[in-house]
Amino acid sequence: MDPGWGTARGPPAGMFNPQMGMSGGFDASLMLQSHLMQGLAGMPSMPNMQGPPPGANMGMGMMNPDMLGMMPQHDVGMGFDMSADGGGGYGRGRGIRGNQDRGYYMPGRGPRGSSGPGIRERDLGVRGASRGDANDYCQHFVDTGQRPQNFLRDVHLTDRYAEYPKLKELVERKDALIAARATPPTFLKADLHTLPLSVDTFGTKFDVVLVDPPWEEYVRRAPGVGQGESWSWQEIKNLEIDKITDHPSFVFLWCGSAEGLDAGRHCLQQWGFRRCEDICWIKTNKEQRRAASVRQDTQAVLQHTKEHCLMGIKGTVRRTTDGHLIHANIDTDIIISEEPPTGSTKKPEELYRVIERFAQGRRRLELFGEDHNIRPGWVTVGSNLTSSNFNPQAYANNFRMADGSVYVSSGVRAAPGAPHLTGTSEEIETLRPRSPPPNQRH
Repeated sequence: MDPGWGTARGPPAGMFNPQMGMSGGFDASLMLQSHLMQGLAGMPSMPNMQGPPPGANMGMGMMNPDMLGMMPQHDVGMGFDMSADGGGGYGRGRGIRGNQDRGYYMPGRGPRGSSGPGIRERDLGVRGASRGDANDYCQHFVDTGQRPQNFLRDVHLTDRYAEYPKLKELVERKDALIAARATPPTFLKADLHTLPLSVDTFGTKFDVVLVDPPWEEYVRRAPGVGQGESWSWQEIKNLEIDKITDHPSFVFLWCGSAEGLDAGRHCLQQWGFRRCEDICWIKTNKEQRRAASVRQDTQAVLQHTKEHCLMGIKGTVRRTTDGHLIHANIDTDIIISEEPPTGSTKKPEELYRVIERFAQGRRRLELFGEDHNIRPGWVTVGSNLTSSNFNPQAYANNFRMADGSVYVSSGVRAAPGAPHLTGTSEEIETLRPRSPPPNQRH
């Protein structure tokens, strides 16, 4: 086949072979057969060749692999459309762009994912990954184990705000202020079955409490792999969170994706909080592929690829007037990140950023924490910690008033400038989204 052929539809000029009786119309298969016969002229016969003769499989059927090497080398990668409605178009790779079934692969360097030169995997009876042309992510999951959320773009924190410069500046300024005002990381190794949750234990009340309990669901998901003792939801509900939280305050409760969704709401009610948000963690499996896709709760009837974190509020805050207590509408209620290895209950670090940017209170407590949860600005408590450095008096000293006295909650709404608040700046106030006052709404 002449490498000087173009890609226009229809035959090149001068390619009608009078010996084959082509009197009027153009037949692409006869033209190709003629060309192949001319290319085979003078070559020695192949007595061991199996399958139909060269001219017999030039239609929609499977190509005879034994023909590889018999064709001229300048035919590398040329595709043809042999269908009735194809019009005899040529192309590279697999026929006409967007057409996955009509393309006919010539020898040479085959398409990406092919098992041999110029032969498609499905022509050999091998099922490969779904083609991306149709955007069929569900079928791609069936074929490869890769979840549809793996293909969402700009989910990483470094890329997310690239097209939103003002939001990017806001997040950078808030993160810098939060880091500058954060208390040193402190941690307490203790059994929460017996540790009293009280002001005497911690030296102060808290503005934020993050709870990541060992739900029974986690054990069912990976039985016997990296799991310690599990807690029933009744035991979790009996934690005296209400005694160590201020007014107003917030609690964030990881509750899995099964019975914890209902049990978590009962826990919030028991602790004196009302549910106000539901943060959803959508798990990708780019690194684990098939292994993670088949790891499922034995009681589940669908593939679970997410977990929920319920957010509760004690007291009342208003976006219009309580900007010193909360900065709303900076982050969304969706977190997309890689699922941890089998047996691990590690949660995405992004939740800490969401909490810190939203709640202005600096007194933050995490229960059921592990060593990887230790973080500046937080008190981490859990039985799986390897050591302790928490001192209640030293921690309370981080929140001293202007007169040197330690800040003590009085049960009323804190005023702007209170020592336990992160604070803000003129630039942050200019950039952050705010609701208009009630008398300016339309």
